[in-house]
Amino acid sequence: GLVLEGFQSSAFVPSEFQQRVLPGGIKILTGSSFGPSEADLSRKLADLRGRVEGGKRASVRFKTVAIDLEGQGEEFSTEVLVEVVSSGVDGRLAQIDAVWQCDWFGRGSPRLAGLKVMSYRETHVSGALYKDATRGVFANAPSFTQQMMHGVGYWSERLTRVDDMHITGHQGIAVGDVNGDGLDDVYVCDGGGLPNRLYVQSEDGTVEDRSAAAGVDFLESSRSALIVDLDNDGDQDLVVATVALVLFLENDGAGVFSLQGGHPGSPGPYSMAAADYDNDGDLDLYVADYGAGRSSSGAQGFEAQSPIPYNDAENGGRNILLANHGKFRFSDVTESVGLDQNNTRWTFAASWEDYDQDGDADLYVVNDFGRNSLYRNDGGVFKDVAREVGVEDMAGGMSASWGDADGDGRMDLYVGNMFSAAGNRVTYQRKFEDSRAGGDAVALQRMARGNSLFVQGGRGGFRDESMSAGVTMGRWAWSSGFVDLNNDGREDLLVANGYLSNTKADDL
Repeated sequence: GLVLEGFQSSAFVPSEFQQRVLPGGIKILTGSSFGPSEADLSRKLADLRGRVEGGKRASVRFKTVAIDLEGQGEEFSTEVLVEVVSSGVDGRLAQIDAVWQCDWFGRGSPRLAGLKVMSYRETHVSGALYKDATRGVFANAPSFTQQMMHGVGYWSERLTRVDDMHITGHQGIAVGDVNGDGLDDVYVCDGGGLPNRLYVQSEDGTVEDRSAAAGVDFLESSRSALIVDLDNDGDQDLVVATVALVLFLENDGAGVFSLQGGHPGSPGPYSMAAADYDNDGDLDLYVADYGAGRSSSGAQGFEAQSPIPYNDAENGGRNILLANHGKFRFSDVTESVGLDQNNTRWTFAASWEDYDQDGDADLYVVNDFGRNSLYRNDGGVFKDVAREVGVEDMAGGMSASWGDADGDGRMDLYVGNMFSAAGNRVTYQRKFEDSRAGGDAVALQRMARGNSLFVQGGRGGFRDESMSAGVTMGRWAWSSGFVDLNNDGREDLLVANGYLSNTKADDL
């Protein structure tokens, strides 16, 4: 069996709880006192589920995130994250998050010798925080079901290679009011061969597909878009990053767009961010370029060229800053303003914020496979100060969000990276560290840690509070945002995560 004779375990649930009640009907129970308990593992798991189970059976998930092989003989231990989720007692949502230390005996077919609960948190919510309204909102837009509800796996079997449908599906959205009715609309980018979609909101909360009528149903593969006022006429224009050009489209005020030109300076644009960097009254555009163009076979990104070295790559694309000169005229000023420093990395995202409160917009650039950059803006000229102020964050960067985490009036920074359970298990092993002696074992451990929270102190410096705040484990994070989810005046964190998934095909 799984359990060794003489197995010993602490209780799975604390003997005493500390309770906090937050606005929005959220109750949090924590505890740190775990006395000895009976060794019947099945009964203990059933009792644990019973803490949160209502009419629906709770799901229990385990993730082994660390392993210590330095025990005596055949002894070793693992650190396990435990998650128990259910609709809850009386239909209330509930979740248990715990950390277990499991002691094992036997290297071939190990058996559980002991178990100790290291931490425990139980969360109950009085009702659903959010309701899935997708079907109702898109009821009058057949294209959403016919196109958007199918993934890359579906379309890759139906489109040709020349259509430029990329397997990772890195396409973004933009939200804004395109027709001036006070309601937010959404523009959805898609892969090559499928039209981008503009869904315009009605007063009843449903949306209508106006992609073709608005002149924005581009078939070129599009990574990202911005709905912003480029010409200061009071309506929201559109910028689309396609594989061909960064396109600039003027809004006539009623949500119909006309192409005013494009810029070819970024051969593989991924994400974009807009701000008035020079305080001249119009919005400028920063365009992130992930990879260094295409290979002769047409491959792009890391499929065309591997990031080298994996944890500190500098063979990526070249990001550009496009200065707005009015009347939809833009020029590449990247080099002249100092943004060519550390500008050959694998950039996934960028975010503007006047973090030092000197009246101009600073720029944080998030890079996959290595170091990030914080370009401090001093009167329209930039300097990379990421290492100097403590936000270099050498990891697999995917996203960034600015917000005031501690309520002190200074902007803090949350960065989405990749949490790797396998990476945490492997990189801390002595044999792995010995094999990287004098090398980059610590850097590779950092690559696997997950998301980062940098809290700003005085004099423009930041403290890494990621571990103490408990915000590293966001799984494989793609986007990460500060948002007040329960209207208590404090900014929470919302992380979108996951990776490629598909239908499991039969062998025959």
